[in-house]
Amino acid sequence: MRLGAPLPPGVHEEVRALWRCGRLVPAGALLLEGGADLGPLTPDEHVSLRVPGAYAAVRVPTGSSTVLAAAVRTARLATPAGTRQDVLVLRADPCVHAGRVLLGPPDRARAVEGQAHELDAAAEVRELLLRRLGRLGRAHRGVDQWRTPLPPWGMRLSRLVRDVLRCVPAGELTWADDGRTCRLLGVRSPA
Repeated sequence: MRLGAPLPPGVHEEVRALWRCGRLVPAGALLLEGGADLGPLTPDEHVSLRVPGAYAAVRVPTGSSTVLAAAVRTARLATPAGTRQDVLVLRADPCVHAGRVLLGPPDRARAVEGQAHELDAAAEVRELLLRRLGRLGRAHRGVDQWRTPLPPWGMRLSRLVRDVLRCVPAGELTWADDGRTCRLLGVRSPA
């Protein structure tokens, strides 16, 4: 099922939140239980497979059908018993910075140089407090006591958070920045 298509009942809330944020998310699809249609993804692309509601992601090439099928089976095995075995597939563009944002205010970002799934094991994690932006707000300074200038990826992240807040009012975001564009990879509702 391609990103943006009408969702059937019973799909995880994280997937519903990503569907509401459509243009902010990389191209992708939801493999419903038993499904295997990768939608807009083409051979030789790298994709990120994960079970909705979990941060763990597996990055695999789409060109090898056996590797991809094995990764989908593994992801489905990670699904808690008694829940749907849907698998979220998103294009895994190379990224320079990635991490999570706990929506506040203030919005607290944790970032690493690398992939978002490396955040928990990373030795060096950068933390930023992001300013809530209005429609015409400029994302050039943090909200710490020194109003520290944000790095370019921090400015893009501030704009992404502003756009996500239009669709999802609270929770925790997973994001990745490739040096030009900041993309939403996941949304968790507050517990």
